[in-house]
Amino acid sequence: MPRTNDDAPASPRDDAQIDHRWGERIRCKAHVRFSTGTGITGAGKIRDISSSGAFIETSAELPVEVQLDLFILGNESAHEVVETTAMIVRVERGGIAVEWCSTPPRSICSAIGCSVPCAEPVPANQK
Repeated sequence: MPRTNDDAPASPRDDAQIDHRWGERIRCKAHVRFSTGTGITGAGKIRDISSSGAFIETSAELPVEVQLDLFILGNESAHEVVETTAMIVRVERGGIAVEWCSTPPRSICSAIGCSVPCAEPVPANQK
């Protein structure tokens, strides 16, 4: 939020980005395809994932607050595709942060059938 008065204190968002994720972040190498209701399509790779969302590395230019139809293809050992929806909540150079609108009833890894785990917790200093 921009300041309107030079003497007014900055809002908490000015100093630090607030993380709204639930659950532990896990590194992931799952490939994804996505599309928007406006016809934008693209592909990427999930960098990390949690029970509330994920960070997707992609070169696609997408705005915040757009809903995506996601097709999570998994890593090289996956044998299922998971279809879900997510909302873009943050855009950064190199990717987007999404929050799930709907999630499978079990973990993404087990839902797509990855037999070779790529998951490891993300260290606290890298969150």
